[in-house]
Amino acid sequence: MKVIISGGGSLGRLVAESLISSGYEVTIIEKDKETCEALASTLDAMVINGDGTSPETLEEAGIKDVDIVIAISGSDQSNLITGLIAKEFGVGRIIVKLDDPAFNIVCNKLGIEEIVNPKVAIARHVSDMAKGLHLLDIATIVRGNIRAYTAEVEKEEHVEKRIEELELPANAIIAVVQRGKEFFIPRGRLKLLKGDRLFIICEEKALATLERIFG
Repeated sequence: MKVIISGGGSLGRLVAESLISSGYEVTIIEKDKETCEALASTLDAMVINGDGTSPETLEEAGIKDVDIVIAISGSDQSNLITGLIAKEFGVGRIIVKLDDPAFNIVCNKLGIEEIVNPKVAIARHVSDMAKGLHLLDIATIVRGNIRAYTAEVEKEEHVEKRIEELELPANAIIAVVQRGKEFFIPRGRLKLLKGDRLFIICEEKALATLERIFG
């Protein structure tokens, strides 16, 4: 798959490295010439010294043929503009980084729904850690008030119990069970074993109940 990353700072580099290692064809657009030279000398990616808010630069990067555009520069306004241009070009997936959550509404009104708010995510994660909640860092696949919770089967009352017998909140489901090195999607009649790890998708308001059950 082909990806354009607008913004070659430290975060843009990390994203690029991850995508390249997964076999993606990456093009990076970065304004700073020295940063471009550093990226080009260390990454297996096309690097363009230019402005990601410029339609001409985006066309040079091949926006007409890409699958994903990631706007991850240090400017929320620039990221919004890049996302809007990508939408006009009909790009299938557009991911925009916004430091100010107030811009989320603007993004949504423009039809851009894949938004990353790093500061909010960090604040929430630290808060969850302080509360002792066992939350997964999978913000890429959960949105809004939908959260991911992980629990280990430790209490004797849960061992040898079928999943359908667990008194889970109605707004929570066990999506995956890890047993040793195996992962599988559980059915209601599956009996839990001590040490099983449960990956639960739930609404945020169910977290306290889950913590009481498994904590």
